[in-house]
Amino acid sequence: MSPETIKVEEIMTKDVVTVKLGDPISKAISKLREHGFHELPVVNDKGELIGYISYRTLIRRKSLSLYSRVEHIMVKPPTLSRDSTIGEAVKLILDTGYRSLPVVERNELVGIISRTDIIKLVPKMKSIAKIPVEDIMSSDPEVVEEDSPVEYAVDIMRKLSEMSVPVVDENRRLSGIVHMKDIAQGLWREKDRPSLGEVAGEKEKKIIYVKELMNPPVYVKEDAHLKDAVEEMVEYHSHICVVVDSDMHPIGVISQKDVIEAIMRETKQEGVFVQITGLDIEDSEPYMTIYDMVEDFLGKINRFKEFKPQLLTFHVEEHHISGKEIKYSVRARLTTDRKLFYAKSYDWNLYRAFRDVLDILERNVKKEREKLMEFRKETL
Repeated sequence: MSPETIKVEEIMTKDVVTVKLGDPISKAISKLREHGFHELPVVNDKGELIGYISYRTLIRRKSLSLYSRVEHIMVKPPTLSRDSTIGEAVKLILDTGYRSLPVVERNELVGIISRTDIIKLVPKMKSIAKIPVEDIMSSDPEVVEEDSPVEYAVDIMRKLSEMSVPVVDENRRLSGIVHMKDIAQGLWREKDRPSLGEVAGEKEKKIIYVKELMNPPVYVKEDAHLKDAVEEMVEYHSHICVVVDSDMHPIGVISQKDVIEAIMRETKQEGVFVQITGLDIEDSEPYMTIYDMVEDFLGKINRFKEFKPQLLTFHVEEHHISGKEIKYSVRARLTTDRKLFYAKSYDWNLYRAFRDVLDILERNVKKEREKLMEFRKETL
């Protein structure tokens, strides 16, 4: 089964939950929470798609009245048609960062396709299903402790651009997962909070702890395969699956995005897909400089014919140490037709941090190529 042979119409959800123009934000939050969605279409009386409202938009707002109308914070999303392929949907999801995309015909909303819909195909994709979880997981995962205020979990989600975080006990063993939908239920109730970020009666503000909202853990052992992780995620309606060692200590996390990237490897594409997340800079100059570095790096990697690059993703985090000083951390993942490569770097200079991760990736690819060459010599 190939992503290029499946049409969006075959797996999209046709009974779409929506909000209408003029509805209050509180109603949208209620529907997001009730149905476990992260994004919700906004339509007019004719059923035409007008915009999108999402948790991503909400958590970026420091102050927002729940009585405001949805059109005040909605955004215009990209769309797909019924005849679009899953390969096209995957590329657009990765390119835009959305977790779901509306399907539109003649301006009318006819369906929606989500990352969950797409990852359900993994067990049928033999080349992807058997990928070891160690080859695709993000190692050294960010976690939150049971006794931490939920605001800590929100900070991690905002930093990672994710909507779920693993929870550990006092012995650093996996004890649960907390999702944004659960935090929304605990924090964004009209009766408790008339506005986001502005709480009436600040002195009486109640601290809500992670352990009060967390769900049972969704996990696989380190010797599992991607198919196993996806089945756990689907069964327990989780957007992440934690990889644990024999003592239940988290050693990695697989997100829906990671699975989508694995599916992307099976699509036909020209060139290398490059994505940078977490970098919140309006000036275009830093992006141009970084993409120049990336282009030079890919030119070097392309000389290694044994490892054809397909995807190159970066996630940037800003650490405010003191005053206006910022230390950057950059995590990178290079997907090739043979192997995944990871790198991390920390630096006060954003460009140096990117240069370091690219240098690390290049060295790692060279090492793997040398191993491959040596193996071929031994088997001749």
